[in-house]
Amino acid sequence: MTPPAAHAGAAADRAARATVCPVTGRVGLWTRTREARPRPRIERQPLPADREGCPFCDPADDDVRLLPVAADRGAGRWFGLHNIYPPLDGPTGRADLAVATAHSPTLAHLQPDLATVWATMLDVQLELAARFPTRWSLLTTAVGVSAGASQHHPHGQVLTPATPPPVTIEQQRRWADRQTATSVLAEPLVVASLSDVHLVAPLVPLGPLDLWLVPAGPGGLDTLDPEQLGTLVTRWLVGVHRQLGRTPSRSAAAPVDIKTLLYPPLPDGTGRWWAELQVTERHAPQVAAAPLVDVVDPPERHAERFRSAGPSA
Repeated sequence: MTPPAAHAGAAADRAARATVCPVTGRVGLWTRTREARPRPRIERQPLPADREGCPFCDPADDDVRLLPVAADRGAGRWFGLHNIYPPLDGPTGRADLAVATAHSPTLAHLQPDLATVWATMLDVQLELAARFPTRWSLLTTAVGVSAGASQHHPHGQVLTPATPPPVTIEQQRRWADRQTATSVLAEPLVVASLSDVHLVAPLVPLGPLDLWLVPAGPGGLDTLDPEQLGTLVTRWLVGVHRQLGRTPSRSAAAPVDIKTLLYPPLPDGTGRWWAELQVTERHAPQVAAAPLVDVVDPPERHAERFRSAGPSA
C-alpha cells in the first residue's frame, strides 16, 4: 500500500514543477493555477497612419542621425540611424537603430516575405555592431506596448553600453559549463533546426510562448547567418499566431507584442551568441521582479506545442 505522504508528493508533482535555468539562473514553476490568474488587457498602440508624423519615415539626406549602413534582400530596404537614447549616448555607450524604409506592417505581422524582412534587419544590426568591434552590443527588437516599443515603424536597436551588464557577463560564463549546452539543446526541447542553429523551448522562459535560438557550438556574430535566423524567427511567429488563434493581418495595429534579444559573446570571446524570443503580452505582470515565472507547460510539452503548430505561414 502506498503511504499517504507518497500520494501527496505525487499530487504536488502533478500540480507544480520547479526548474532552474542553467544560463539565466531563473526559477520556473509550472502550474495551471498560476496561468489561470486574470491578466491585464494589453492596449496596443496602433501604427500611425500618417507617415508625416513618423520620425523614421524618409529622413532627409542631411539628417545628422543617418549612418552609412544599409541592406536590401529584395523585400524592402533597411538603413542605420543613430538614436538619441539618454542612458546610452556619449561616454556611456551608443544606441543605434536598424530602420525599415517601409512604414508597415510591423515585424510581428505574418507576411509572405517575413523571413527576408527579419534577415535584412539583421544585416543592418550586424553592420552596426561591427562598427565597434571592441565593444559588446545587444541586438534587440521590440514590437508593442508590453515589449516597450514607443514607435511601431518596423525597426530594431543595437545597444552598445560602455561595459556589458553584469548579468550578461555571468550568463556568458555559464555557457563554458559543458552541461549547460547539453541541457539547453536536449532533443525533447528542440522545436526546429536549420544547419547548426536550433529553435528550442527554454528550461525557464519568462512566459508560455517564449523560445530561444541557440547554435550548436560557441561562435561570434561573424558566424551568424541572417537568412537562417530570419527563417527560424518566422517559424516561431507562425507558432505564436496559431496558438493564440490570431489570423495573419497587415492591419496597422501589431497583432502580438514581441521582443527579441540577441546576445553576442563577450569582447574577450567568452560565451557564444544566443537569442531570446519573447511574447511579452503573455508574461506575468511585473515579471522582471518575479522570482517565479508564470508558464503552463514544462519545457518538453512547451516544445511539442510549437512543433504541432506547423512550420509554415
